[in-house]
Amino acid sequence: MNSNSMQSELVSFRSLSQADRLTWLTRLLHVISMAARDTYEIGTNGVANPVDLRRFNELIHHIASFQKSVAMPGVEGMPDTDLFDLLDRELSALDVRADEVLRRLP
Repeated sequence: MNSNSMQSELVSFRSLSQADRLTWLTRLLHVISMAARDTYEIGTNGVANPVDLRRFNELIHHIASFQKSVAMPGVEGMPDTDLFDLLDRELSALDVRADEVLRRLP
């Protein structure tokens, strides 16, 4: 994980209750889905950047799968360190600033 902000967010995330983790993940999904809208062609039903849209979709899928494992303790999911590494890497690849995403998660 390259981002200091992502590392400190992981520490904070680990201190949250299950309910608060679920809320944090829900907010994260919302913020990332809003960023994905930048891949659309304005004023049409078209997609301007299908490669990035696919990448956003895969990231959202991984976050939702992790969220499911938090909500259902018997369901095995990826370790939180892997999720935060993925977030850091994919947001960077999508040219989305991780610190801006984290700032939008009250």
